[in-house]
Amino acid sequence: MAHGSFKVIGIGAETRDEFFIVPEFSADERVAEAAAHAEDRGGPVATALAVLQAHVHDCILVDGEPARAVILVRQRDGARQIVFMPATSPEPVFDPRCLDGARLLHINGRHENTCRDAIRAAQAQNVEISFDGGAGRFRESIRDLFEASHLRIVSRDFAEKASGRSERAEMAAILLKSPARLLVITEGTAGSHVWTPEGVHFHQPAFKAEPLVDTTGCGDVFHGAFLHGWISRWPLERCAEHAAWLAAKNAEGLGGRHVLKSGWPR
Repeated sequence: MAHGSFKVIGIGAETRDEFFIVPEFSADERVAEAAAHAEDRGGPVATALAVLQAHVHDCILVDGEPARAVILVRQRDGARQIVFMPATSPEPVFDPRCLDGARLLHINGRHENTCRDAIRAAQAQNVEISFDGGAGRFRESIRDLFEASHLRIVSRDFAEKASGRSERAEMAAILLKSPARLLVITEGTAGSHVWTPEGVHFHQPAFKAEPLVDTTGCGDVFHGAFLHGWISRWPLERCAEHAAWLAAKNAEGLGGRHVLKSGWPR
């Protein structure tokens, strides 16, 4: 590995995505001409690892057969409609040896039993665990995975459902319980809030995407960029700013990993 790089293991589903920019969404039968088309790879953990890899870290994704998705992106505001076909392959088998020398295990609840095996191995090897809690993705069956994590970067929707609270301070008090070392609640264009058990709390505003093309993958890019800063021992404020900036740059083009094709990093 290069100087300053770390080994990161991720468990999650990678997707093969096809994007079309359309004038409008419609619930009725119609034919519309697309303004643009692109193909890209996606998936929350897989994209975060791709961003970490672009920051020169050594990343390994534990997954089965990739899923597929078609994503319609509305031209005027970047809103999306997603149709996906999940993979049908069984959960992958986790080999604890792949954690040898690892700095971080990154999960989002996909492949639940594989995650549990990996968490046990990570705990035995003192490997830090990070959890991505996306909007609409909380379910009770993955609460134990979330509660085993040290780094918790979650959407406002996930935080509310996991905590049963609607006020940020109350959510943070519940979601920062041990072994948590970090909590980030993301709120899209309203930015993100960062907490630590030691009493640190600050708000990171979102950067404006100019132009705003497609919001696919912005949260996943945020995760990868923030985790890079964390494992590189950056100050938290720098981690959050870098993550917010890179997420906005990702929205300036079509595809969930646009920023990695945009000439960054130089």
